[in-house]
Formats: sequence, structure tokens, C-alpha cells
Amino acid sequence: MKENPYSDMDEKAYRVAYLIAGFIRHTLTEKEHDELDNWVNESDHNMQLFEDLTDEKNLTANLEWMDKIQAKESYESMQQKGAFSPAQKKVSNRRIWLAAASVIIILGLFVVYKYSPSKSGNSNDLAASDTTLLKPGGNRATLTLPDGKIIDLTYAKTGLIEDGTGSHVNKTADGELVYVADSSGGNAAALHTLSTPVGGQYQVTLPDGTKVWLNAASTIKYPPVFNAVERNVILTGEAYFEVAKNERKPFKVLMEDSTAVTVTGTHFNINAYQNEKEQQVTLLEGSVAVSNAANTAILEPGTQALIKNKAITKNKVLDIEQITGWKDGLFVFHDAPIETIMTQVERWYDAKIVYKASIKQLFNANILRSEPLSKVLKLLELNGYVHFKIENKTIYVLP
Repeated sequence: MKENPYSDMDEKAYRVAYLIAGFIRHTLTEKEHDELDNWVNESDHNMQLFEDLTDEKNLTANLEWMDKIQAKESYESMQQKGAFSPAQKKVSNRRIWLAAASVIIILGLFVVYKYSPSKSGNSNDLAASDTTLLKPGGNRATLTLPDGKIIDLTYAKTGLIEDGTGSHVNKTADGELVYVADSSGGNAAALHTLSTPVGGQYQVTLPDGTKVWLNAASTIKYPPVFNAVERNVILTGEAYFEVAKNERKPFKVLMEDSTAVTVTGTHFNINAYQNEKEQQVTLLEGSVAVSNAANTAILEPGTQALIKNKAITKNKVLDIEQITGWKDGLFVFHDAPIETIMTQVERWYDAKIVYKASIKQLFNANILRSEPLSKVLKLLELNGYVHFKIENKTIYVLP
């Protein structure tokens, strides 16, 4: 009986080669997609290897080489030259892995790809795309002072920022704004406006000690000094609040649709983008009252208010991490539809999204928001149900 040529190969390397070949051929089962996804996410090395092997330029170069020889003859020739000979004891496991990976994947993978039927809109569209125009977002914002002066905080020097009202605000070395309470100065009637662009985020500590994380394409207005009765801010977009406790002076967040969130001290997230179907207030700690002219809802930790057409619906939240992951620098998707995912991608990478297909599959992923767009989209493609093509600053969602 002829000896199995793969008997001395690293089993894991062969398995990975099989999975990547199946990914290109669109023949993997859902379980195999999950297995490949897990391997890619094990390390940056695995991700780089995967990207290299599915890159269209690499595929083309190797296919041109394969056109010049017969796959069977090439394999037998390499076998005779000892490419598949048993590894010596002195050879490390890493060298075995590299040898197996290079032979199995480079030889076998491209043969499989060469003679597999092509599929329009596959993952190579992404590999051939130029993603240099779509960079991940970062710590970017502008501060508009009461006199109309606009300060670009991305380039402003660290230290004291003069606002002309006598209030004290500093930009820290970490790129945050910190207001210092000072009863002797400041104008409680004046308003500062902190705005993040698409692809921006920023953090501010208000004069009462309340911490606010502002997500992309969002704006918060607040006085540099709160008055003696209440602490009011105005929000458009999304922000996470850790409110300094003061039962005698309620903290109130006003939204553009006139909804108000009133607290004395608590942690909560507000998603109030005007282009969303509904606004959300999610409570993590403490208690808040969400109210408008028609309705009021009292939230407890782990509950959420959904506001749509003035109606307020109270629900229990099963996945806090998915809602607040952005604050910690993460995209968190748990059984998320592609539209929800691409809305976040659109805001963070300053992209335009065009759908060329209706994707019904739900997605699961935890991805750093600092990752390049190509990596984010590659990870989403791993389940085989969606592919992407990029032209300039437009991302096309394909089957």
C-alpha cells in the first residue's frame, strides 16, 4: 500500500490548509467557518498568514507559476527532493509547522483555487481594494467656546484652555478635557460645545466630576460651571456617562427629541443618533428616569428604555457589553445583523455603505476599533455569508 504522503506532516498545518482552501472555494460548513475564525483570531501571525494567502496578488502570482507546470508532476518532484520527508529530531515544531504550511498551502491551495469554479463578489474583491482612505477613528474633537471660537483639540497643546468666561479647563497629555470646579469664576449661563467628527471620540470630565465618553459623530453641550439648582447637558449622538453623585442637584441629559434622562448619580449609556430608528438609554448602575411630554419610565440596572415616536418602551438588557463596548475601544457584535455592524463601521471609518445584497445571517465578533478596516471586514467575511468591495470611500456589501 502506498504510504500516505501527509503522514509525517504537522496535522494542524494540514487542517489549516484545508480550511483556507475551503474558504476560497466557498465549501466550508458553518462549523468549519467557526474553526477557521478561531484560528485566525488566535494571533496576529495567523491573521497575517490568512491575509497573505487570500490576497489576490499572491494568488495571481502563484497561479501564473502553476500554469507552467503540472500539479501532479510538481508534487512528485518535490516529494523526490525530500520536501515531504520526515523531520529530523533536531528540527523544532515551529520549523515543521513552517515547512508544512509552505508546502501544503502554497502548492495545494492554489491548485484547488485554480480548478474551482469562480464566484462573483468573493473575498478577493476586498483584497484588491484600496483601504488607505478609510482609517480607523481616534481621539479627535473640537471645542466651541461661548464667543464662537473653535478649538481643534486634535492639535491643541496640553494645558489650560482660555474660554473668556473665567472657567478653568485643561487638555491633558492623554488628550482629554478636564474642567476644574471654581465657585469664584465661570458663567453658568454660557455653554461649551464638544463635538466629535465621524471617526472621532473624546472624553471630558465636567466641573462636577462627571465623566463623559463621547462616541463618533456626537455633540454634547454643557456650562463650564453648573448652577446651584441642577446640572443640565444637551446630547446629540452617543455618550456614556459616569455621573458624580449629588442628590441635592440632579443631573439631566436632554436629547433633541425633548426626551430627558434625570439622575443623581449613576452609570448609563445614551444612543441618541437622529438617523437611527429609535433612541436607547441603557442603565448599568443606579437609577434613572427617562421622560418626555407623553411618557415616563424608571430604569433599574440592566434595563433599557427604547424611545420611538414619543413612545417609551422598557426592556431588560441581555448584552451590556455589546452596547458599551465602544467606550472600551471594541466593536462587540453578538447575533448582530449586518446593518447594525455596518452602521458602526460607517461612523468609525468615515465610509459610505452601499448594500448590493440582503444578508440575513447574524454575526458574532469582538474586534478592536483600532484595527485597520481590511482586518475588520476580513473577520466578518469568515462566516462565508457576506463579502465586501471597496471603491474610494464606499464599501459595497456583497453576497
